[in-house]
Amino acid sequence: MDSAPVAARQTLEARLLDAVQQAVVATDIEGKVTFWNAFAERLFGWTAAEALGRSIVDLTQQESTRADAMSVMERLSRGQSWAGEFPVRHKNGRAFIIFVVNSPLLDERGALVGVVGISTDVSEQRALEAELRQAKKMEAIGRLAGGVAHDFNNLLTVILGNTGLLADELGHHSSSVDAGLKEVEDAATRAAALTRQLLVFSRKQHVRPSVLDLSTSLTSMFPMLRRLISEDIEICLEVAREPMRAVVDPAQFDQVVLNLAVNARDAMPGGGRLSLRLQPHGPESEGRLSLRVTDTGTGIPPEALPQIFEPFFTTKDAGRGTGLGLATVYGIVTQAGGTIHVESDARGTSFEVVLPRVRDVVSEVPRHETLTPIPRRNGTVLLVEDEAALRGLIARILSTAGYNVLVAESAEAALELATSLARPIDVLLSDIVMPGMNGVALAEQLRTTRPHLAVMFMTGYSEEDLLRRGTALSDVAVLQKPFVPAVLLDTLARALSAAAK
Repeated sequence: MDSAPVAARQTLEARLLDAVQQAVVATDIEGKVTFWNAFAERLFGWTAAEALGRSIVDLTQQESTRADAMSVMERLSRGQSWAGEFPVRHKNGRAFIIFVVNSPLLDERGALVGVVGISTDVSEQRALEAELRQAKKMEAIGRLAGGVAHDFNNLLTVILGNTGLLADELGHHSSSVDAGLKEVEDAATRAAALTRQLLVFSRKQHVRPSVLDLSTSLTSMFPMLRRLISEDIEICLEVAREPMRAVVDPAQFDQVVLNLAVNARDAMPGGGRLSLRLQPHGPESEGRLSLRVTDTGTGIPPEALPQIFEPFFTTKDAGRGTGLGLATVYGIVTQAGGTIHVESDARGTSFEVVLPRVRDVVSEVPRHETLTPIPRRNGTVLLVEDEAALRGLIARILSTAGYNVLVAESAEAALELATSLARPIDVLLSDIVMPGMNGVALAEQLRTTRPHLAVMFMTGYSEEDLLRRGTALSDVAVLQKPFVPAVLLDTLARALSAAAK
């Protein structure tokens, strides 16, 4: 047999296999490499000269996966095929995942002489799939968080509303009662701040920047941080004596502090020290302030620092981190015109948030409304709210203030009630999210027969709900839940005044 055509054919076959955009590797029955195409060189990092004659397990496996690889090789040595995903490593030590199809390699007589495997790198595809699953999971959690926050806002409105009514009815007859009501109001207001955080997380809370004294905010958060952080972690708070004001959404600032504190806690499973320090930053003329959050934990690996603010990147074990905490912090800080820096070594980690500082302020935007006497009004209000306790409270507040109140538990009931009435209705006061028809659709339908009807919505979400529901209404008032009686009446009065113009 002429050897020239055989050699030519073998050369062509080798060139064809080198052209394949998959790693083609052949081994003998002992697992030593007998063929290693060009793509295998790119995929695994070893040249063909380096790979030939060496164990495929030694070339591609880490110590942790060696036993599993040997088990697969043992099956292949008996002439069995095997296909599946398998973790491997590059020559430089980088770990990745391949999908490999292994088949028996037979000689002319049908005897087993080795194994041929075709491998494809699927690590990027698997990473994208994992990110998609994570994103869907976070979206589902966000929807749940938004729904829970909405329900809690209804309950908190009942608590704050009844507290306001009691304060107005009792006046100042008892200092102990006043103190008790103030404690209830403060607790409900703190709970409302927590629901705002849930709404921020679920992306259903509109960002509302205001001039905020961060010293006051940190001090008020400190008791909650003590409960959140493990008892074996010492927490220290140091704030400047002078006001440290910045323009930032209050709920988002709380979220920044909580995210950084939780990260610090997780880095100190055996206990340690967490310190929060708020002070001026840099020269006086620059007008900036600095919040530094420092822990004595395990530190962040140097190779991870460049990616630490990337979405879905986490140094925590699987199932313990979403990879969104620091990405959220970065987004909030940059949106507020600030910067964030991180320093980390074996002694611990320090995050520094730098924000533009506001100095000259006539009056700051309060974190929540205080209880004030309820002014009296008049007019007819069609109240639509599916939550019974909240519906009863609002009806009581409006009646006490002098309004004539028509009550409906749903949009459908409100339409039926409005159709049966001959007398005017001055204002529709409706929740937005309700079973069946929502408040926006109700308002649009009522205005077909009552074009001058004033409209005021109540919502635990944000004004963006109106846009998401495709409303054509532009002249509506929106009242954010939870609210106190004075805010309800003031917003309603303004809605009526605007409609009368």
